[in-house]
Amino acid sequence: MSGVKEFWEGLKSKGIFLYLGFIILYFVFFSLAIFITAMNGSLNMWIEKIKIYAFITPKTPDSQVLKIIDDLKANFRIKEISYITQKDAWEKLKEIIGKENDIFAWGSPDSLPKALEITPLNLDNIEYLLSFIMNYNFVEEVRYSEEMVNQWYKLNSVINYIKKLYIYLGSLAFLIISVELLAHAHLAFPNFSVSSQIWENIFVTLTSAFISFLLVFFISSFIKEQVMIYLPYFEFVFDIKHILVWLLYFILSSIIVSFTSALMSFQRLK
Repeated sequence: MSGVKEFWEGLKSKGIFLYLGFIILYFVFFSLAIFITAMNGSLNMWIEKIKIYAFITPKTPDSQVLKIIDDLKANFRIKEISYITQKDAWEKLKEIIGKENDIFAWGSPDSLPKALEITPLNLDNIEYLLSFIMNYNFVEEVRYSEEMVNQWYKLNSVINYIKKLYIYLGSLAFLIISVELLAHAHLAFPNFSVSSQIWENIFVTLTSAFISFLLVFFISSFIKEQVMIYLPYFEFVFDIKHILVWLLYFILSSIIVSFTSALMSFQRLK
């Protein structure tokens, strides 16, 4: 019973200001995590819009086309490969240009090249992918949007820089600030039971993390439509996969912070 009383007195001694400090800290940290997750996911979604078209000579047997498809899947991270036959291309032309017979009187589907529509999973090795395709003598030409690829590379480099800054410096700053907040609270209101301090810290950090996450969630729900224009993956940021990862991270960090700050304050009070 005395342990419960000590635990409750320790919580009361920390006061509302410590709670507010942690809520602000977690709010900033969650907001950055959600923003970076949305940017990273949006990049992956934009890759799906970048298509590589390999045009194949009309007389190439289907067996050869199927072979290059298998080779590409075996050597590269490919999301999808679609085989566009001459008949498919012909029907697409009719749909785009028109269905009048006189427009197509000059030719037939056999005069069109066959084609592969390739959707890569990433663009890190796109130059190697293009040269690999062109090594096949029945491939006439390879086309893709260089402008979209260059834009993706520029945005990807910025996001990678932000992610590294967030992971290395942000996580370290979060742990240092958290430890100092709790250690100073214990110094201001001494509590000589290390085990009690640890449980108090875990309770404070986890409850403030939960409150700040709810705040971020409700604010994000109001601005979701505006943000999704620029970051389409934002819609999926709050799915169960991301929530479980964040939950695991904050539980582990809270335990580390709680134990470290309790030992620090206990040593200082000796």
